[in-house]
Amino acid sequence: MQSSSKCVFEEINANVIVVGDFNAFHKDHPDVGQAVDARVEDPHGLLIHESHAKTAGQFAFTTKIAGEYKACFSVREPQAALNTKFKLDWRTGVAATDWNAIAKKEHLDALTVELRKLEDSIREVYSEMLMLQQREQEMRDISETTNTRVAYFSLAALLCCVLSGAWQLWYLRRFFQRKKLM
Repeated sequence: MQSSSKCVFEEINANVIVVGDFNAFHKDHPDVGQAVDARVEDPHGLLIHESHAKTAGQFAFTTKIAGEYKACFSVREPQAALNTKFKLDWRTGVAATDWNAIAKKEHLDALTVELRKLEDSIREVYSEMLMLQQREQEMRDISETTNTRVAYFSLAALLCCVLSGAWQLWYLRRFFQRKKLM
């Protein structure tokens, strides 16, 4: 870590499981842990998880709203920050699910667990496609609105140019007539 605080941002949909494992250690001695403060916030800046002076830890939550989630990690001593390395494993959706616990709880064999993983992966891809489709429609609407505004602005600019040209012709004709040059 070059500064005393580092943040990681992740764009996540609503109703998605998020699990993060972090580990802070001395860059020259990986077996020596460094104490860091961890803070995870939702897109509105509301605190989801906070821990103080931990060398390693985990946070887990389910997102309530879609948006950019932020995890910040800070070292209290500036000198220690220069020698601190940090490892973060941030998993969302299907990757964050504990399939071993599900298999034990529901007495599932390996093939059924793999089928469930595939099913959840397909659901996740489908929900992401729906989100992308919604974003594309929003961008299309913004583009059409911008296009309309540019067209009106162009017409207004053209009208201003025509009126300015007409006024210049009228003014110059009057000027030269007064000076008897025309």
